[in-house]
Amino acid sequence: MYSFQRINLKRRLVIMAVGLILPLIGIVGFLLYELNVFGKSYDETVKNVTMANEYNVDFKEEFDAVLYQMVARSLTKNEVESQVSMRNPDDLISEAEAAFENLRPSTRSEYGKARIDSVIKLLTTLRKRMDDINASVHEDGSYEENMESLDSDIRILTQLIQERISEYIYYETASMEEIRQDLEIRRQRLNYIAVILIAVIITLTVAYYILISRSITNPVADLELKLLQAQISPHFLYNTLDNIVWLAEDGRTEEVEGIVTSLSQFFRTTLAGGKDFVSIDEELKHIEAYLQIQQFRYRDILSHEIEIPEEIRKYAIIKLTLQPVVENALYHGIKNKRGGGKIVISAKDEGSRLILTVEDDGIGMDEESLGYLTRIIKGKEKPSSDNTGFGMANVAERMRLNYGKNYGLRVYSEYGKGTKVDIIIPKELPE
Repeated sequence: MYSFQRINLKRRLVIMAVGLILPLIGIVGFLLYELNVFGKSYDETVKNVTMANEYNVDFKEEFDAVLYQMVARSLTKNEVESQVSMRNPDDLISEAEAAFENLRPSTRSEYGKARIDSVIKLLTTLRKRMDDINASVHEDGSYEENMESLDSDIRILTQLIQERISEYIYYETASMEEIRQDLEIRRQRLNYIAVILIAVIITLTVAYYILISRSITNPVADLELKLLQAQISPHFLYNTLDNIVWLAEDGRTEEVEGIVTSLSQFFRTTLAGGKDFVSIDEELKHIEAYLQIQQFRYRDILSHEIEIPEEIRKYAIIKLTLQPVVENALYHGIKNKRGGGKIVISAKDEGSRLILTVEDDGIGMDEESLGYLTRIIKGKEKPSSDNTGFGMANVAERMRLNYGKNYGLRVYSEYGKGTKVDIIIPKELPE
């Protein structure tokens, strides 16, 4: 009888152990599978973003430089390598086309795939414009006409390519958040099942989850860090993502929601459905989102006010006109002044035109710096190698192309007192 009870007890212990272990194995197996899928998707997205950023940082600069040497030195595309030790522009375009074709299979978002299609089409157009310049150089064409083609065709196309790559990065980065949210939903479902089981299974499951999730999320976090340390462009986007990660890890969900909302608003105007013009109100929402995000980083030194009446906000403006001016005020004015400062955005109606003003009480500029910036804005001088003033010059050039020479930017500055930029646009309603 004792022997039977002993055997029965052993059997019960085995059954109990199997009953505990099998659900645990099932939960752990499910968890491993989910984390493996998550890790693979996350890793592919990080690789896509990393590769795209290599072109976002280098392609425009290198291609513009090669074409400038072709025009300035009257070199054909087959001569640049031997004459100035630069790569053949045909090779640059072919490599970019191949790289973005390779991105297509692993791109999660349909919007991201659309941006790949756009980049490849723009590269095809860029090759045609480059061949036109090459043919002109080969036939001893006009230097002035070639330089005009470089400015009006090549640089605009490379700028559009860079913008499409930035948009691709945005959509792929957003898909990383979708992956994370999907994993979170699955994790909560798994936790609910684990609660039903005995305490030991819950403890072991949580222990496995923490151990395995850390083994995946920590290397992924180290990869975002490496991207940021490599100064991936645009720096603003990645600084913001870094802030989001930091806040999330710190459990500050309300601030994460606020900064993600501001980032969403920022990119909503940045993309703007492909429109070139938006209402001033939309542009101001874009700036408000930008400043709210920057306020998180520079809360001790930055304040701002937007003083534009409602009746002015309905008029049209070229998309992304204000942001480079405000960014210039922050990085070259407020940051360089002890104790911080304030940015004020205002506007006035002058009948047939509007004047929007961005004013800061930052460090200001001396006469030499102001003269340099003024010449760049007027198109009389090219930005320096460190791209100082490039954003302002780009805004001014876009305004000249769209509005004519009677509109544009005016800069007033005094060292130690601050800077004021007037943005003069025609008073027109959006289409």
